[in-house]
Amino acid sequence: MYIDGHVHCRDEEWAYKETVAHALEVARDSKLSGIFDIINNPTPVTTRQRVLDRFVLAKEADSPVFYGVHILLTKNPDQIREAVETHKEFFPRSYKDRLGVVGVKMFAGKSVGDLTIGDPEEQKEVYRQLVKQGYKGVLVVHCEKGSEMYPELWNTSRPETHCDARPEKAEFESIKDQFDFALKTKYPGRIHIAHVSSPKSVNLIYSYNQLLQVSCGATPHHLLLNNKSQNGIEYKVNPPLRPLSSQKLLLEQFKIGMIDTLETDHAPHTLEEKLKGDGMSGIPGLSSWPFFIDILKEKGVNGYLIKKVGFENVNKIFGTQIQRINFPFKSHVGEYAFEPYRNLK
Repeated sequence: MYIDGHVHCRDEEWAYKETVAHALEVARDSKLSGIFDIINNPTPVTTRQRVLDRFVLAKEADSPVFYGVHILLTKNPDQIREAVETHKEFFPRSYKDRLGVVGVKMFAGKSVGDLTIGDPEEQKEVYRQLVKQGYKGVLVVHCEKGSEMYPELWNTSRPETHCDARPEKAEFESIKDQFDFALKTKYPGRIHIAHVSSPKSVNLIYSYNQLLQVSCGATPHHLLLNNKSQNGIEYKVNPPLRPLSSQKLLLEQFKIGMIDTLETDHAPHTLEEKLKGDGMSGIPGLSSWPFFIDILKEKGVNGYLIKKVGFENVNKIFGTQIQRINFPFKSHVGEYAFEPYRNLK
């Protein structure tokens, strides 16, 4: 009965972390009617052929859960053109469609993978190319501005310093850039800011509602956890968990409808990958939908609002027609390296 608009199903080179088939199984058992996959694997999904490769995996899974794909963007104009054409070709146009290309994504900040477009001028050029190609769909953006990040402040023995290394200002300034580029290039599509983590960012996004088609999603970990949460480095994510004061304010903004969608940013790694070196960023979330929905309700979030941000708004923002399907709940807690929400119950 929900749609998770931001998951990383891994598979292929990273099948040891997660697979499309398993993600769809967990999604079904967690009462999800659809998932949108962002494939930042060593071989990312940037071409029509790579989209077809992922569709094969989804078809083999034979799941009733809708499987959507976001095509990742590079700064190459020919790649952007192919991405737009592939979106147009495979966009799901009927409630009967079980898979499709639902949007394109730009990493305007370094995260997992090698597709960062960090230079602001190159980001602006992406908007120019999307306009040139007549793209009117959804551009999902990971916003963290490189010039406002301080990696030297990250200390693995003090995991809360990840927030110092990638401060809220980095997210805020990157979002400001995106809106500036969209206005200057007259971008006609929608900008969806993924996994927003800062209350200041939410206020900024909300203030642009009359100027652009803008929306944002929040993750359960940014709503329910903070940079002093138990387990430390295991909870390392991009953008980072924020101080308790920011987390509480973000939850209040969520309660009053300032945040459009609930999305997990499901990003499994092995426990070894999380604990060695600087620690991989990302935590699993698909298996926890029933748990964090209960937690959000306990914290005073209205049931109708959860239905809206967890399902209706996703269809509205992305233009999909995914139908609500009610599946019996079957817990998959324990199948991932660790599960961040079970400790909150």
